[in-house]
Amino acid sequence: MKVLPLLSSVSKWYLPIVAVASVLLVSSASAQTITVNNNLVFGDIFPGIPKAISKATAGYAAEFHVDGTAGNELTVEFTLPRYMNRSGYNMQMIFGETDCAMDSSATPDQSNPGYDDIDPWHVITYGLGLNGLTIWLGGTVVPGLNQMNGDYSASIVLTVTYTGN
Repeated sequence: MKVLPLLSSVSKWYLPIVAVASVLLVSSASAQTITVNNNLVFGDIFPGIPKAISKATAGYAAEFHVDGTAGNELTVEFTLPRYMNRSGYNMQMIFGETDCAMDSSATPDQSNPGYDDIDPWHVITYGLGLNGLTIWLGGTVVPGLNQMNGDYSASIVLTVTYTGN
């Protein structure tokens, strides 16, 4: 009888999520830009084993930066996918009530953000700092026991709007 290591009998997947940022402006007199600094990346996924990425995990959590007029209030709204897909195959995604964090300080700190444990399913109102606003997002994927291997992707849409305050 030959005993094989566990990893050799399990398919591995690399599952990047492509983050797409779209910007809606309330006034053409106030401009803002959104930069995607990092996509939400899950790395290797194994069948039947959910994998969570914390918003505090540098290099894996999604990271967005918003530049604009300092001191202005804005709303941040995510349109989040419920599934990642690959050629007709779906894999469930979950975004929890504490999967988002923000920091508008001069030196944003992903491990200790100014505004933490934010629900990304609700519109968030926040002030833009001198150095803009950095936003982090984590999430979870739930592969099935017979999940087809390969690269899966989904789009995260971030809409940022000045409130006028």
